[in-house]
Amino acid sequence: MVLDSYNFGGAENLIAELGRFEPLGLDVSVASLAPEASGRNALFGRLADARLKPAYISVRKLLDFRGFLRLVRTLRDADVDVVHAHLGYSAILVPLAARLVGKPVVATLHLSPQPHSSRGEWLKERMSVRIPARLGRLVLVSQHAFDQYARRHGPARSTWRVIPNGVNVTRYSARGGQRSTERPVWAVVAALRPDKNHVDLIRAWAGVVQVYPGATLLVIGDGPSRADIEAAVADAGLEASVQLLGRREDVPDILRTVDGVVSASVDEALPTALIEAGACGLPVVASDAGGTREIVVDGVTGRLVPLRDVPALTAALVEVIGNPYLAARFGAAGRAQAEEKYSMRTWIARLEELYREVIDERG
Repeated sequence: MVLDSYNFGGAENLIAELGRFEPLGLDVSVASLAPEASGRNALFGRLADARLKPAYISVRKLLDFRGFLRLVRTLRDADVDVVHAHLGYSAILVPLAARLVGKPVVATLHLSPQPHSSRGEWLKERMSVRIPARLGRLVLVSQHAFDQYARRHGPARSTWRVIPNGVNVTRYSARGGQRSTERPVWAVVAALRPDKNHVDLIRAWAGVVQVYPGATLLVIGDGPSRADIEAAVADAGLEASVQLLGRREDVPDILRTVDGVVSASVDEALPTALIEAGACGLPVVASDAGGTREIVVDGVTGRLVPLRDVPALTAALVEVIGNPYLAARFGAAGRAQAEEKYSMRTWIARLEELYREVIDERG
């Protein structure tokens, strides 16, 4: 596995979870394009603990000739049958290097197409789609992402695949006891970035607190929007009702203590946090952001509301909090869905099938 970096993110955490799962039949190692000195290595320890032997290749930028030669040498010398790139820069560079050394290659893009402020950024995204699709296989993590990339950088080729990421459902279990309607505790698990739209969520939570004064929202994650979120909490007078917990390593343990999970995000390819909520048997209330609708089936695993609709988000939260039977039904359906469609075992089986395909194709 080759990552852009060991920064804290969904793709990086996914590979760490794969290592912890210790899949039979797969021997996995991981490398980072970014050099160690870049400081983008927050998950190095977790990857090392998962026995993935994390290494650095040290490609400093997209046009780094010496760095690209290091990548070629690394892949040439690696005793591996398949090279799997994750994220945009890796999806561009790794297939080119793998072709030079004759190794089968797969690349996964974990995000939806992004709005770009320059022609150069748009071109990089286009290369991250076109290069792996031509030289190996391109994997998108949701049908939504597949459709968006096809519209922007298509037409889709026969080498495109949809393979949703998996979670280790055995690490997640439902909380015991009755859910509280007097002092409900809900959580949002997401990086603190503008596209996660925490500010609208705080506004919606103010409406929840008017109905349920004892309600608490746990904000799990960190990022550049933290100051804006703190300001929104203060403006709404919710200091006693919203707790910013920062980045946590014990998310499964926290989820076992809450009554539900909420998301106000405006852009999602496949929100892993909502799969994890389902694995815990928790109801979900979320905005209808891209791949979210593939996890949150309205009226089945939770409630789905329009983007940036604060009153609708408030109403859905109030409805689910006030109806423990409905919440339990949503949670049970979410758990069943996680086990059937989004388990680590299912994800690994799909990867193994794809790896055999590219190995056979290369002879």
